[in-house]
Parts: sequence; C-alpha cells; structure tokens
Amino acid sequence: MSLNKLFHLLRGRRTEPAPPVGHGEPPKHPFAPEPPPAAPRLDRLELQAVLIHHLEWCVQFNDHLGWVNQAETPPPRQLSGVDDCELGLWLQRAADRAPGTHPLFGELRQEHRVFHELADEALKLASEGRMDLASTLLNTDFERSRAKVLGIIREMQKG
Repeated sequence: MSLNKLFHLLRGRRTEPAPPVGHGEPPKHPFAPEPPPAAPRLDRLELQAVLIHHLEWCVQFNDHLGWVNQAETPPPRQLSGVDDCELGLWLQRAADRAPGTHPLFGELRQEHRVFHELADEALKLASEGRMDLASTLLNTDFERSRAKVLGIIREMQKG
C-alpha cells in the first residue's frame, strides 16, 4: 500500500461523523462539571484478609495484656505496632494502589493510628499496675476505635 493511500485512509476515518447521542441521553455541555470519581472497586478477599489480620492482632493484644502484669514472666513475643502489624503494612502497600484512592482510606489510616495509640496507652497503664484505668480505657475509647476500624474496612468491602 502506498503512503498516499494510507494517508487517505487515515484522513477519511477522521472525517467520519460522530456517533449519535444515546437513547434519552442529553448532549454533554462542554462546560458541565465532571462528576466526582466513583470509589474504586477493591478486592473483597484482600479486604477480608486485612479484617482477619486486624482481629488476630486484637487477640494477640489481649494475650499480651495478660502477660504485662506478670513481671517475672516476659511476654512470649513482641507485639507489633502501628507500622509493622499486618493492617499497617497493608496500608503502606495499598497507598499507591486502588485502595489508596478510596474515599475511606485516609480515615482508615488515621483511625488505625488512634487505635494503636490507645492500645499502647492501655499497655502502659497496665504495666504501671493501674489496671482500673487500663480497663476503663479498653472498654471505652479503645473499643470504639477497634469497632470503627472494622466498620471502615467493612464499608470499603461494600464499594
């Protein structure tokens, strides 16, 4: 095929009329605002795994809290923190992927940080022998934060 024929074919395609507007769809106004981006579709199994890891951390935390009062026997292993628990690691990895663009991602990251701060405070109080204050913290702010983290993850699963 000659270059002129190819050019003519390509040029002819550009001059084809635009497809008609769909059934019942109003023509788009050139200055109409763009609709807000939809929440990205997230991998539900990945979020389910994140949720399970968070619940497993809560079980480990309860075990760790039980060891704190026994000064002569140290806890069997170190409890992971906000950045090295499974949810924290996922938040770091997911920040540059679809989950990081989800409208609830920032809220999840913030609430996860609050959750760990409350857990650290409860452990500190327990290690100081102030179990009454630790128990109050655990049954109020900590429990609300734990439930909020789970709720945000579940909301992200729905989207």
